[in-house]
Amino acid sequence: MAVVSKILLGLGLCLIFITQNVRAAGSVSAGYINHLLFYKGHTGLLIKHQYPSDPDNCGRQDYYILSNEHPHFSQIYSMLLAVQLANKKVSFHIDGCHQGIPAISHVGLAKQ
Repeated sequence: MAVVSKILLGLGLCLIFITQNVRAAGSVSAGYINHLLFYKGHTGLLIKHQYPSDPDNCGRQDYYILSNEHPHFSQIYSMLLAVQLANKKVSFHIDGCHQGIPAISHVGLAKQ
């Protein structure tokens, strides 16, 4: 019985260490963009969305960021400008943090 308890304890500790490195990346529902902002000190486009969230516990829930280093930065930036001007909804997928702000990895548009 003592051996089984030690094995279970060891497995439990392993799970704790493994799950501490798991990110909770998630989706942001389709909603309106309230504000687009380039701000000195940030290396990307700050986006205030109708549905704020912080799935990866970055520490901020007021903005999302599209990093200048994103491989499709120019295309997504153009898309977001068009969405905001046309007053259409946009959804995001968040994966990780960039400068302490939830980082956008994917953007989605749906016909409304």
